[in-house]
Amino acid sequence: MVAIAYLLSVGAFAAFVIAKPSPPVNHDKCPEDLDPVFVASIFRFTVSAQTFFNATGTFFNSEWYTGPLLSTTGKDDRIGATRTGNFSGTIYTERLIDFSKTPDRLLQRFTLDNGPITVGGLVLTYTEEIVVESICDGTAVWASFTDKLCASNTGEVYNLFSRSRMLLVDGLATGIGALYSDGACPAKQ
Repeated sequence: MVAIAYLLSVGAFAAFVIAKPSPPVNHDKCPEDLDPVFVASIFRFTVSAQTFFNATGTFFNSEWYTGPLLSTTGKDDRIGATRTGNFSGTIYTERLIDFSKTPDRLLQRFTLDNGPITVGGLVLTYTEEIVVESICDGTAVWASFTDKLCASNTGEVYNLFSRSRMLLVDGLATGIGALYSDGACPAKQ
């Protein structure tokens, strides 16, 4: 019985070591030949938080942002869950490392699990945080997307992430009829 317990514990430890995902990006320790870069985007829309939350879905239901997923593991919106997709011919796997949701605020933080990866000749790895908050007494939202990356060409990776995000968020806004806000709250009716 002791031998079986020992083998099970060794097997569990081996599975943990083998399956251990990569840690979130630490800019003090980018992999060799990669440099740190930050991409931050903030958007304000005249739409309720619930409308925005309904459209953006969950960590697994994220096709507006990730494109079609190839697979998922774990429980949706639970820390440790993973999603795998294909971006321009590159397979990526992201792992959820932080999540919280209230009626007025959503936070998702995820990291690339199989990085560094190569996208269009650029080598990169990243951790991303998405925060959406209700503002203006529920009549608008503030959404921030922050990427901490390690990349082979920081300027090109910055452009890739910021341009892609703008196109994706524009598509989302159009789909839910949200207008960009200049930061002022919508007039009360």
